[in-house]
Amino acid sequence: MLGIGPTTKKFMRNFLSNKLKGTTYPFFGSVEITRRCNSKCSFCPIGNEKAEIKKGEMGAEEMKKVFDQFNELNIIAVSFLGGEPFLHKEVFDVADYSRTIGIISQVSTNGLTLDATAERATEAFDVIVVSLDTLDPELYRDIRGVDAYDKVVRGIKRAIELSPENKCNVLLNTVVCAKNIPEIPDVVKFGKEVGAKGVMIDFATFHDYWTDTVTDNSRYNPAEMDWRNDREGVRKLVRELIKMKKDYPIVTSSSYLKTFITENFNYTCYPYLFCCVRKTGHVAIPCWDSKVTKFYDILGEYNLKELWFSDEVKNLREKVKNCKDCYMHCIVEPSKVLGAPSRNMIDLMEWIATFRKNRYS
Repeated sequence: MLGIGPTTKKFMRNFLSNKLKGTTYPFFGSVEITRRCNSKCSFCPIGNEKAEIKKGEMGAEEMKKVFDQFNELNIIAVSFLGGEPFLHKEVFDVADYSRTIGIISQVSTNGLTLDATAERATEAFDVIVVSLDTLDPELYRDIRGVDAYDKVVRGIKRAIELSPENKCNVLLNTVVCAKNIPEIPDVVKFGKEVGAKGVMIDFATFHDYWTDTVTDNSRYNPAEMDWRNDREGVRKLVRELIKMKKDYPIVTSSSYLKTFITENFNYTCYPYLFCCVRKTGHVAIPCWDSKVTKFYDILGEYNLKELWFSDEVKNLREKVKNCKDCYMHCIVEPSKVLGAPSRNMIDLMEWIATFRKNRYS
């Protein structure tokens, strides 16, 4: 029987403190490493953004200061986000630092450079999540805006090959959009075939104001790519994915997936469960995207822990408690699984089991 390791203990300590004492300790953090991207996805504005939005990035020493503050908040795991994180020349050094202070490091990558960087990447990160939305090279090029399917698959296989030696878990992430709904089960099967530790299912998110951030020649096309263009196809897909969870390594919770059968986003948002920091060292409160979100400089003006438990932040969270404006994986799933555990106990047990069975338990 597996013992209880430091990550599981931290997870349970935060969970019990929040539920029994009414505290608001986060479980997860994310750092926007860069807004630069080498893809031009038709479902995402980031690779299509105006140049001025991409300006300004933290260096390694600044990011380490952010991670120190994450550690003070007992954050368990941090996602390195982009843009494409591997375009930041110091990303591996920061991941190394994350390991030394006991925070699980996870990076979300499009995989375009993974074939060349797989050894260093698997040495530095605990978890590498690689985007793969289809097994059709032509559809990949259509969705992602780059002719790189074969390169990405080589990178995935190379990283998985190196992962046992370097103690890294490699996962796939597939983004559901209007063009790839029938493709998703095959991507899941491919994940199991090549030995990925898990497959995450995400749904492309669209906000009206994002159209103001992109260039005139942008490939960003929310009207065409919105999964809601084929609602019945999505419901059929989700029912199939829930059945596949028995035999395939789908790590996305059933409670999140079921949301897209009913399209009932009437859940309580618990934004204190995740802590999001922009590329400039500003924490987003209460979350990445809301009508009331404010950004606070935690590299100079504020200490993150003091800010996190302040009345000002508490009041901002209250304003989005009944928010129905998004269905982002990083927001909906923690709110359902950790915010309402009595209704999603099976998902909670799966999360705990994931921590225990891995190297970082």
